[in-house]
Amino acid sequence: MTKKFLVWLTGICILGSAVCVSSDQEIVDRIVAVVNDDIITLSQLHQAVQPYLKQAASSQRSEAEKKQMVESIEKQMLNTLIDRTLTRQEAARQQISVSDADVQSAIENFKRQNGLDQEAFEKGLESEGLSLEEYRERVREDMMQSLLINRVIRSRIIVTQSEIETYYQAHPEKFRGEEKYHLRNILAASESEAEQVLSRLDQGLSFSEAARQFSSAPNAAEGGDLGVFDIHTFSDAIKAAVQQLKKGEYSRMISTNQGFQIIYVEDILETGGKTLEQAGEEIQEVLYREQAEEKFTRWIESLKKNAHIRVML
Repeated sequence: MTKKFLVWLTGICILGSAVCVSSDQEIVDRIVAVVNDDIITLSQLHQAVQPYLKQAASSQRSEAEKKQMVESIEKQMLNTLIDRTLTRQEAARQQISVSDADVQSAIENFKRQNGLDQEAFEKGLESEGLSLEEYRERVREDMMQSLLINRVIRSRIIVTQSEIETYYQAHPEKFRGEEKYHLRNILAASESEAEQVLSRLDQGLSFSEAARQFSSAPNAAEGGDLGVFDIHTFSDAIKAAVQQLKKGEYSRMISTNQGFQIIYVEDILETGGKTLEQAGEEIQEVLYREQAEEKFTRWIESLKKNAHIRVML
C-alpha cells in the first residue's frame, strides 16, 4: 500500500460523514467543522454537549422528541464552538494572551467563592468529564474572550444619563418596591347587617369605631385592626377589592367564607423601592450588557462573513 494511498485513506476516515472503525472496533474521531485554519472535532462537540444530555434524557418526551432535542443541542453547541474559535483567533491576531498565573488566580478565586478544596474541585471536574488541564484551557479562553470583548466592544459603549432615566420611567415595576397594606376589617353575619354598617360609615362614623360596635370578628375590640399584609396572599375577591382602594378608603361588602366583610385601608407601605439615583448604577449595567450583547452578535456575524467556515455535522 503506497504512502499516498494511506494519506488519502486517513483523510476519508477523518472527513467522511460516517465515523470510521478500526480492526479493534475503536471509534476514530472526525472533523465536524473547519474555521479558517482551525478544526472542531466530533469529540470536542460531544464533550461540550455532554452536560446538557442529562436534561434531554430525563425529560418526559418521546424517544423521537428526545433525539430531535439532542440534535438541536448539538447544532447550537457547534455554533457556540465556532464563535469561540473565531474569538480565539481574533484574540491571537490582536496579540491578547492570558498568563498561567492569571488562569491559576481565576481558578483559586472560583474555588474560594464556592467553598471548594482541591479534592472537591477536581471531583467536580471529573463529574463533568473534564480534566484539570482541559478546564484550565477553558478558563484561559474565557478570559481571553473577555479581554477581547472589552477591547473591541465594551470600550465603544456609552450609556447616557438620558437613557438611564428613560429606562427607569419605562420599568416602574422593577424599582417601585413592594406594596404592603395595613388593613382593618368589619365582619358581619348577614348581608343586611353589612349594609347597615356601610350606611353608618357613609354617614361619617369612623371605621375603627364601627368595628368596635358592629364587627363579629375577634379583633373588633382593636377597631378591626388586621395588621400589615401583602395582599397577594389574600383571596381573589379581597385582593380585587383592596387594590382599588387608597389610604383611608373602605370597600363595599365582600362575601367570604367567614361572612360579609368590609375592608379598610389604614395605610399603604412601600418597601424595597429605589429612587432614580439609587437605581442608576444597576440600570447602567443592564443597558451596558444589552448593548454589549447586541454589538457582540453583530461583531461575531462580521467575523463569520470574513471567515472560511465549513460545517460537516
